[in-house]
Amino acid sequence: MARSTNETIDSQSTIHDPVSYGARLNDPSFDNAPIINDLINDLPPSGGFIELPAGEMWIHSPIKINRSYVTLRGVNTGTRSNIDPEEQTGLNHPGGGSKLVLSDSCQTAIVSERRIGAPRVSAIELESFLIQGRGTDKGQIGVNIEQDNDAIRIIGISTINLDTAIRVVGADAFTIRGCWISEVRNGLLAVGASQQLLVANNYFGSQPLGKSVFLENPNWANIVGNNIYPDGHVCLEALGANDCTFTGNNIQSYYTGAVIIKGNGNLFSGKVQALRSGAGNWNSDPIGRDGLYGLVHVNGNDNHITASTINSAQPENDTRILIMGGNGNWVTNTKIYGIPSIRKVVVNGSCVDTRIVHSASASEIDKASSNTTIVW
Repeated sequence: MARSTNETIDSQSTIHDPVSYGARLNDPSFDNAPIINDLINDLPPSGGFIELPAGEMWIHSPIKINRSYVTLRGVNTGTRSNIDPEEQTGLNHPGGGSKLVLSDSCQTAIVSERRIGAPRVSAIELESFLIQGRGTDKGQIGVNIEQDNDAIRIIGISTINLDTAIRVVGADAFTIRGCWISEVRNGLLAVGASQQLLVANNYFGSQPLGKSVFLENPNWANIVGNNIYPDGHVCLEALGANDCTFTGNNIQSYYTGAVIIKGNGNLFSGKVQALRSGAGNWNSDPIGRDGLYGLVHVNGNDNHITASTINSAQPENDTRILIMGGNGNWVTNTKIYGIPSIRKVVVNGSCVDTRIVHSASASEIDKASSNTTIVW
């Protein structure tokens, strides 16, 4: 039972603590999701706040947000890493934060369900709590926004031990900022056409065979100021991207294909570092891409890599930047250093009007056609 029959929700109040309605902290056997769902559904049309107190709030079934104007927030994110100590002086629960903990039977912590013909959900905000799964191999998802949506905001969330931290479908004006998305297989998956995404000032760290940030058919996205670190086989991938901006990100990878941009009119400016393993070896790619794929792989028209720094520990014959196809792609004022290479920039023969300016000398560029202009 979510609530006893003599318990009611004050319809005039828009801030609710689930514990006041029967939720239990630090009890792995109790499913708190039904209580939270009742609170969400009983909010007035103008919406309201569900506040998660400090402690572990276990869920055995999803929290469902199938309406607009709902804020789910905690006091802070608490412990955020498997390497944090089990105990901290003076605290029974390390970190002291608000934590949603998935049981083995719970596949998704928070979902907005896909409902054909239903109105879009708007102004859902998730803020300042931790979502913890049972392991990166269990298929669990932290947040899954499947319904058509706009103005979803995820702020200051931490995740751990999940297959996928955040998945959002067909998002408009979606914001994720100030989050710690790590020790998961996949970080952010934005699938379906989206527009005007803002992904800013986050920390992303995915696992082998996973993707830290993946965008499908984004338009006018701004991916700004993020720290994206190993071990995912892709740090940043944008497919069908148009007029997007990727600036000020610090990206580190053990594999080729760290950055993949396919689309038109996109701007990339940032730091990319190819790392060797602790044993001093360049790692073989977990999905079989060879060294010619490019640490940065670009395909499309009128894309611009500029004011970037690429520090590569790849073997000397591996490609640093690959312009795979398209017209009017530019690489300008980009510092490419580390292990010397004759393939700092590779331009495929099908490319037209490619320009490489103040980024590599002619001897460091592999171009298959005369449609490439080099200024050194």
